[in-house]
Amino acid sequence: MKFRRIMMRLMKRIRRINTRINRETKRVLIVGFAALLVGSFLGGKVAGASEKKKAAKELEEVTTQLKEESQNKVDEIQGKLDEALSTEVQELPWYLTLVNKDHPMEEDYDLELTELEEGYSVDSRIADAAKQMLADAKAAGMKVVICSAYRSVTRQEQVFNDSVKERLNQGMNYWDAFEDTRLSVAEPGTSEHAMGLALDLVSNQYTELDERQETTKEAQWLTANCHKYGFILRYPPSKTDVTGIIYEPWHYRYVGVEDATKIMELDITLEEYLEEYYGK
Repeated sequence: MKFRRIMMRLMKRIRRINTRINRETKRVLIVGFAALLVGSFLGGKVAGASEKKKAAKELEEVTTQLKEESQNKVDEIQGKLDEALSTEVQELPWYLTLVNKDHPMEEDYDLELTELEEGYSVDSRIADAAKQMLADAKAAGMKVVICSAYRSVTRQEQVFNDSVKERLNQGMNYWDAFEDTRLSVAEPGTSEHAMGLALDLVSNQYTELDERQETTKEAQWLTANCHKYGFILRYPPSKTDVTGIIYEPWHYRYVGVEDATKIMELDITLEEYLEEYYGK
């Protein structure tokens, strides 16, 4: 999967260069075709052997010039293509790994877990940051409750299927139930919870997972301060078309302090941030 992502990024570069090559090729063909028309006109209309010879010479000069220009342009573009192929593809740090419906987890993804509290664990590399955030929230008078942390792919499959069944019981057909579930529950293999980098945090005064969660003082504190600990509000409002997930004022994802600060200040999603600053 890691190799496939590298190749996909490389192919994206190559497609951009190929687009430029195609434009230059079309220009050369158009100019060359025009030259041939001029040559045919001159060859057919000019009377006398000397005039025909002159026309043939002029056509040869034009053709030679076109060949030189074309070759120079091809060499220039080929050089850029070779440079792109030889340039090492920049790998993102582990904490910026993008996982969504278009970027599934690596099948051999491995991690070490650390328990934050009974029943809730995260990737060991973010455990200290998560503990500090929760401790500071408590010190500020917030009553934050963890309702989800690391979930295995198998557990995610169960959660997803249960959500589909719930919608079927409400009268939806299977396709509508499946699509509606995808807006709020990541498909198995595409959930950040399976990487151990995500936490679902709610107020103990209101534990429902809906938009009213944003009105709690706990959610407001977390939104304002999460970046200080390397977390972002992963699925902000009005960004479903980008993330593929509805607004979730309870889902926080670790991306590192520096990047989290930029993302939260710019009020953008992880997808938009990676595209803008990393070209991913």
